[in-house]
Amino acid sequence: MRTSDELREGFLSFFEEKEHLRVPSASVIPPPDDPTTLFIVAGMQPFKRYFLGLEEPPRNRLCSVQKVMRAGGKQNDLDDVGTTTRHESFYEMLGNFSLGDYFKQGAIDFAWEFVTERMGFDGDVLWATVFAGDAELGLGLDQEAVDGWLRIGMPRERIVALPRVDNFWQAADTGPCGANSEIFYDRGEQYGCGRAECAPGCECDRFLEFWNLVFMEYDLKADGSIVRLPAQNVDTGLGFERGLMLLQDVDSVFETDVFAPTLSWAQARAGVSHGGSELVTKALRVLCDHGRAMTFLAAEGVSPSNEGRGYVLRRVIRRTIQQGARIGLEPPFLVELSERVVEVMGSTYPEIVDHREHVHRALEAEEQRFAQTLERGMRLFDEVASKGNISGEDAFQLHDTYGFPLELTVELAEERGLAVDEDGFTSLMNQQRQRSRAAAAFDVDVKLLDGRPSEFVGYQTTDVLTAIVALEPLEDGLFQAKLEQSPFYPEGGGQVSDVGYVENEATGARAELVKATRQGDDQVLTLRGEGLAVGDRVRAVVPWSHRFPTMANHTATHLLHKALQQVLGDHVRQAGSAVRPDKLRFDFTHPQALKPEERVEVERLVNEKVFENLPVRAFVTPIDEARRLGAMMLFGEKYGDEVRVVEIPGFSRELCGGTHVRWTAEVGPFVLLTESSVGAGVRRIEAVTSGEAFSLLEARAQEAEALRHELARERKAAKRAPELAESFELRHDEAVDGVNAVIGEVKAGDLLAVADRLKQQRRPAAVVLGTVDGEKVSLVAMIDASLEARLNAVDLVKAAAAPVGGGGGGRPTMARAGGRDPQKLPEALDSAWEWLKTTLT
Repeated sequence: MRTSDELREGFLSFFEEKEHLRVPSASVIPPPDDPTTLFIVAGMQPFKRYFLGLEEPPRNRLCSVQKVMRAGGKQNDLDDVGTTTRHESFYEMLGNFSLGDYFKQGAIDFAWEFVTERMGFDGDVLWATVFAGDAELGLGLDQEAVDGWLRIGMPRERIVALPRVDNFWQAADTGPCGANSEIFYDRGEQYGCGRAECAPGCECDRFLEFWNLVFMEYDLKADGSIVRLPAQNVDTGLGFERGLMLLQDVDSVFETDVFAPTLSWAQARAGVSHGGSELVTKALRVLCDHGRAMTFLAAEGVSPSNEGRGYVLRRVIRRTIQQGARIGLEPPFLVELSERVVEVMGSTYPEIVDHREHVHRALEAEEQRFAQTLERGMRLFDEVASKGNISGEDAFQLHDTYGFPLELTVELAEERGLAVDEDGFTSLMNQQRQRSRAAAAFDVDVKLLDGRPSEFVGYQTTDVLTAIVALEPLEDGLFQAKLEQSPFYPEGGGQVSDVGYVENEATGARAELVKATRQGDDQVLTLRGEGLAVGDRVRAVVPWSHRFPTMANHTATHLLHKALQQVLGDHVRQAGSAVRPDKLRFDFTHPQALKPEERVEVERLVNEKVFENLPVRAFVTPIDEARRLGAMMLFGEKYGDEVRVVEIPGFSRELCGGTHVRWTAEVGPFVLLTESSVGAGVRRIEAVTSGEAFSLLEARAQEAEALRHELARERKAAKRAPELAESFELRHDEAVDGVNAVIGEVKAGDLLAVADRLKQQRRPAAVVLGTVDGEKVSLVAMIDASLEARLNAVDLVKAAAAPVGGGGGGRPTMARAGGRDPQKLPEALDSAWEWLKTTLT
């Protein structure tokens, strides 16, 4: 057993011999009912519901090779990558699991047999660590684990007790946890720190931990207490790359065969050697690890963005580009780097082959985008560095705005002999994390999930008489409850949680719904109110004023998805959505901004299907039948054996669990508001339907009528010759965060008429035009009515008029100004452009 393929297969075959069921790797993205981490951080996480006793496992013994990503949360190894021989952000975990079957002694016996007999390691170089105990948890030394190691022949002096931080395992702030015992390999004094007391737990490279045995028997609660799980379980993990490192007798995981093609390519491309210098070695290791991470994340549907998983991917990509630049790699190089990953791992993980083109598009676009950001970030760094030491605020801005990891800022500062206020940076980062944690409130108490799941009846009704079957108080008047039947749609699939109330009609006690949370096939309600108890018969109500426009917007996303495919091509796939009662947001894969004619055609096609009044049908069917029918499935999503299909006959068929109208005519008018970029290769459309769309169209009609009257007065006053032709020259014509900025000079023609025509053609547009008449300058600013919340034409025209010595006024959607310095008209138009860029970004 020497190669990466042999280790994977050897591990799985061994545990199959020990009556374990081989389970394929789950997605690196957790399922919707597990919001505790951004990514799968451990081999056991896909089996979490088994460990909690919420589902029956297919067998009590399981084994797997699981893709793992530790970045963006409690389990975060991203910043350590490159600085050691063994840290990775993305890696594979070989795991064997016992669900109420064998426990500590069985896990130790299996691990020892595999390590010494199958991997061929000498038992004399192996050490073990055990949990030393923790007063806060009320637990003492794990004597059972000590006895287990003694039983297989491990000398007592090679069994080391370590504290909670080292030998008590938990994947997140809450959930399954337990004492753990780790196996270390003594690589020899040449790798050590030289201290006589050097032993497992030391930070040097002599003792390498490569196998972790977690004895999972507790559930960690939000208050820090622990309760016993329904059964004693085992979660054992062999770090794949660390095991390879020892098998292949190399100095770092980056020199194993799983990284070899990537490392060779990077060395040749940059003309450097691993080990040549600390800077070069770090950069090459980052390229190896991050190249793999970005490939797998993009292949599983993650797109670079400024939040959540997308932010982690963006940071991985940017860190790769930065480190590449440190060793002379000039962009573009990410696609080449990704291809080396596919070369090594494509046969084991075919998804990175199947989605190769999508991965390439995402990496190319983000690389191109960041080249400009990196340049601006370096300018900011040079600016703040010219003033002396780098403050925590400046370091945080470089990190948060330009994607500079703190370590890069520190490196750049050290080159100039400057210090960085790392404590100040850390304080700001902690404040940001606290805000993020606050936003993730309302974790569900799993005790509420006992018993029969709440029956969701929200597809049929929004008003139901039911009963409270479980209730747990929280704080500040909040409590969580489960109903026997619930009309409330729990947040998921892009659709927001319903609002509404639960009321005991006999006593008058009432609670307002704060949020409905999905938990697998169950749901839990977070409510605010008093006087309700388990067993109460209650009325649960979703206001029609909330549900109906939400349904209209959700059906509109299906129409929009298909319309985009018909107008732009079959490569278009949904990359995210947000369905609310006031508007819809739809993210989709497409490499560039929509052309004006494409926007018009998409909007027209959706409305055409609305006016055809097609039926909207939903049915449940086996997933294989849904595939046969050609139903669209979300990229990277996990589905069960049976799925719900929403069909608009002859036009659209998608897997969807959301609420929808019965006929497309109920969607009402569809109005596309904005189209913008949200990341590499991903575009975003925002739109309105139903009453919101009608209100917007009415406002546009009133605006057009007012403008028509104003134009008529203008023409009459100017007494223009009817044969006078229009002539204008655009100075700026570019989309800024979904708004088409159109700025230029009118040489001949009616200023207002030209501005209005351009606004209609480029919707949603912000138009600023100027013209010179003798010694005077005239300016006009027009804003599409859909942009009123973001822009004001009066402020815009005043910004433009300042350089020509003028002022201005008007309405939020149309304003005019004059000036006395015609030679500065170009400067005025540039001022309008700068104002728009600053306001919109």
